[in-house]
Amino acid sequence: MSPSVATGANDVPSNEALPLSLPGEALGRDAQGRPVLIGCVCKSCGNRMFPVVPVCSVCMSEEIEPEHMPREGTLYSFTFVHIGPAAWAKPFALGYIDLSNGVRVFSHLRGLSLRIDETVELAAAEIGRNPDGTEIATFVFQPVPA
Repeated sequence: MSPSVATGANDVPSNEALPLSLPGEALGRDAQGRPVLIGCVCKSCGNRMFPVVPVCSVCMSEEIEPEHMPREGTLYSFTFVHIGPAAWAKPFALGYIDLSNGVRVFSHLRGLSLRIDETVELAAAEIGRNPDGTEIATFVFQPVPA
C-alpha cells in the first residue's frame, strides 16, 4: 500500500485475482489480467459511455460498439459513507472519476486519504462480506502511488 493511502476500514488490500461480478459485460480483464471497465462508443457521433447502453444518449443512434475504458482518471468528487448495507465494510468512500476519454464513472474508492483532482487508477477490491462469509468484490478506483 502506498504511503499516500491511509489505513482504514475500507482499505482492503487490492487483489487482482478477486472474482469480480457486475451485471452484463461492464467489467473484463486486459491482456495483463488487470480489471478493465467495458464501456461503449457511439459509431454515429463518437460519444463514449459507461456501462454499455443500447442507445446513444446524445444522438439516439443504436450503432453502439463496446470499448475498454481508460484505467486511470481524475477524482472529480467524493464522499465518505458511514451507514450503508450491512454486508459492506464501513466507512467507505464513493465518488466520481473523470476518465481521459470524457466519461465520468461513479465508483467505490479505496483509501481514506483522498484529494479532489488527484490521479486515481482502477483496481479490484473486496468491499464487504455476505452473511454466508463470501466476499463481495467489485472495481474500485484508488490513488496512484507517488
